[in-house]
Amino acid sequence: MLRAVHRVNIRTMKNRQRLLVVAGVVWFVLCVVAGLVAYRATYDYFANRFTILPELLQGPRPPIAATPRPDEPIALPEPWDGRERVNVLLLGIDQRAGEHEPGYRTDTMIVFTLDPTTLEAGILSIPRDIWVPIPGFENNRINAANFIGDTRDYPGGGIALAKKTVEHFLGVPIHYVVRINFTAFESFIDRIGGITVEVPEDIYDPEYPTENYGTEVFRLSKGVHTLDGETALKYARTRHSPGGDFDRARRQQQVILAVRERLQDPRVLASLIAAAPDLLVELSDSIKTNLTLEEMQRLAVLARTVPPDKIKTEVIDQRYTEFATTPEGYQVVIPNRARIAELRERFFSASPERAAGR
Repeated sequence: MLRAVHRVNIRTMKNRQRLLVVAGVVWFVLCVVAGLVAYRATYDYFANRFTILPELLQGPRPPIAATPRPDEPIALPEPWDGRERVNVLLLGIDQRAGEHEPGYRTDTMIVFTLDPTTLEAGILSIPRDIWVPIPGFENNRINAANFIGDTRDYPGGGIALAKKTVEHFLGVPIHYVVRINFTAFESFIDRIGGITVEVPEDIYDPEYPTENYGTEVFRLSKGVHTLDGETALKYARTRHSPGGDFDRARRQQQVILAVRERLQDPRVLASLIAAAPDLLVELSDSIKTNLTLEEMQRLAVLARTVPPDKIKTEVIDQRYTEFATTPEGYQVVIPNRARIAELRERFFSASPERAAGR
């Protein structure tokens, strides 16, 4: 009897831990699947299913809180100690099911920031066409960093070069990177039963790209919709609205927050926990990260405690950039360094009231 009771208690403790891990990591979106494996029951079996890059975790690193100017060199940050602000870069690549090219440009670049002292968090979207220096290479659109890193034998590959490029562009350290493809996104949205979003305006995209590199018409009317994985991906990717890429970045943030809201339902969390082994097998090839399982778990537990009203969102849009054409004829977005420096100081620091403990 005592042994049976002990087993039940252990099982209950694990379930509680799983709920925290799943809910918190999904707030970062990037780590939802990894978070599901962070509990002990499946640790040994699944520990080697994600591509964890130890070379990104090595070497001397400066304090996390440093915010150098964009033109100053940035060394790798310290391993996160659980007390300082942590920044995580999410990369979304246009990799189709069953496809394995040498490299991919990033369709999505989002920086998540979290301050464990003030329990404030933020989501910052970077437009893919912004024209920046790629460290060690020529200037290019920022979405080319991942492709260049994977195809030109850069140490650590595409996610390492994308990480370094974003660090130099924003002037803040990036501690962790997670890269996912669209298969992971669609599958996860379907697993949680879809998401509910309020579409602010009618969407009509006559040339939405298909899996076979053709096009199709995508329509979505203004109003509240519950979206499955396929439709949520289209909603997050389409560029056919007055604001183009900037509107798309806002929709992606809307999707992220809708996922977080969906995961407040304990029934959804319970279904994810039950499906964790199958979900991991299904998506193990779709995620690449330098987060260890222990770090995923720590982030998950912390992120779970962030109140919704303490999550700020920003898009590097027309307020911080200008449209331009390069000498080669490329249509790009040029950053306004002074305005982005102001954004950096505001976005990656605690509000005065929270910092003062009020």
